[in-house]
Amino acid sequence: MTENQTPDASQQKVIRLRFCRYDPASWLAHLDLMRTFERSIRRAGIPVAYSKGFNPRPQLSFALPIGTGLNTMDDYFDMTLERDMPKADLVEKINRSLPEGLSILAARPVEKGGKSLMSQIRAAEYRLDGEHLADAARQLAALPADIPWVVRKNSKKRMVETDIRPLLLSCDIQDDNTLVIRVKAGSRENLRPDLYIQALVNQGGLNEMAAADTVMTRISLLIEDPDQLERLISPIPLDHED
Repeated sequence: MTENQTPDASQQKVIRLRFCRYDPASWLAHLDLMRTFERSIRRAGIPVAYSKGFNPRPQLSFALPIGTGLNTMDDYFDMTLERDMPKADLVEKINRSLPEGLSILAARPVEKGGKSLMSQIRAAEYRLDGEHLADAARQLAALPADIPWVVRKNSKKRMVETDIRPLLLSCDIQDDNTLVIRVKAGSRENLRPDLYIQALVNQGGLNEMAAADTVMTRISLLIEDPDQLERLISPIPLDHED
C-alpha cells in the first residue's frame, strides 16, 4: 500500500493468537504487556490495522487482563490485519520480535464483526503453587455456606470489601502445596487468584509469607457453550497451519 492509498476495510482479517507468558515478562503490568505486543508487532512488519482518531493504535483485543506477577500458559488476543498473510509466517515473525518471556503458540482466523473475545469469556483456571495451600483451602471450604469470604480490593481508586465465595466454581487439591481453581471470569464477573489467596490468609489460616511466595499460573480460559463451559483451547490447534 502506497502513502496515498486508503486501507480497504473489506480486505481486513481478524486473527486470534494464542500465547504464553513467563518470567521475566510475567512482571509486566497489563498495559505494559499490551504496549510490548504492539511494539513487537510493528517491528515484525505485520500489516496490523490501526484505530481511527487522533491517537491511532494497533487493533489488538485481549481476552482477559493479566495481573502483574501472573504466569499464563494459554491466553489469547485478537488482532485485525489490513490484509491476510500466512499464519506460520505471522507467528514466526512476531516471535522473533518478542522479548524473553513471551511466545506466540498458534494463530487462526476468526469472523470479523463477531462477539468480542472478552465478552465470550466466562471462567478461568489457575494453578497455585505454594506451601500449605491444601490445608488452608480445606479450612476455608469448611466454613458454613452462609459465611462470606470477605476480601479487600481496589475499586475505582478506593478500597472496598467484597464476598468472593460465589465467584469460585471449584477447587481441586493436587497435593499439599498445589491447587487448581476454576473461577468466574470475564466482563460480567471476575475473580483474580490473588483475592482467593487473600481469603486463604484471612479465613483459611494461610501464613502471609507463604501467600506472598505462592506462584500463580493461568492455565486456561473458558467460554460458555449453551449448556456447559468449554475450554477456549479446543478450537485452536497447536500447529500454525492456515
